[in-house]
Amino acid sequence: MSATLDVLGEDSTSREQALKGEALYQEALSEIDAQSLDANISVKLSMLALRFDENLCIEILQKLIRSAEIHDSFVRIDMEDSSVTQQTLDIYRRLRKETHRVGTVVQAYLRSTEQDVYELMEESDTYLRLCKGIYVEPEELAFKGFTEVQDAFLRNLEQMLRGGIKKVGIATHDQRLIEGSVDLLRRLEVPKEQYEFQMLLGVTEDLRSDLVAKGHPLRVYVPFGEEWYAYSSRRLRENPKIAGHVIRNMLPF
Repeated sequence: MSATLDVLGEDSTSREQALKGEALYQEALSEIDAQSLDANISVKLSMLALRFDENLCIEILQKLIRSAEIHDSFVRIDMEDSSVTQQTLDIYRRLRKETHRVGTVVQAYLRSTEQDVYELMEESDTYLRLCKGIYVEPEELAFKGFTEVQDAFLRNLEQMLRGGIKKVGIATHDQRLIEGSVDLLRRLEVPKEQYEFQMLLGVTEDLRSDLVAKGHPLRVYVPFGEEWYAYSSRRLRENPKIAGHVIRNMLPF
């Protein structure tokens, strides 16, 4: 299994906060390299000044990407709520013209995702992570039904695989989606270099191990940092079943 380090934090309100976030990620990239780990980083742009200074945000991202190039690593631009979806995709478009060391995330529950994926893949090589989506959005922007979101996820994945995406991260713990994804990969004869499953540290570990045992590449997302409360609250709203995992990792036993 490979890993991605996700330093928790979002919505910085000052240059100092944004630069502190950059410093944490620079330290992470250096340590990943020093310890020869098969790992990379995932960043939330609002942590890096997106909401108050887009130019500073891009400047920080460019520095992180340069470090990732030096350390033979990769930077994933995480996706946040719909208020910054287009802005995030536009920044990704700009940066991928300069390097292949950058990717981003699309959320299956957003009604715009199919068109976004089509346009991104038409433009150039694309590195995407596909997830369901966890932010509360209005119905005109997002599918609301559980099965509706599952169906959108599998449609998006098939669209990517048939469209020749450079690489997709299949990010889910949903049994139906994993089985559906495995079936798609088999039917379309997708090479392992073109995809990987992605799961959160400490969640559905048996399912994770089963995928690896069957030969599928898998990446573990490792959330880290002081901003654990907001992160855990969002995850609990998304899926109450993971409450046990959160509590277990909070308490000293």
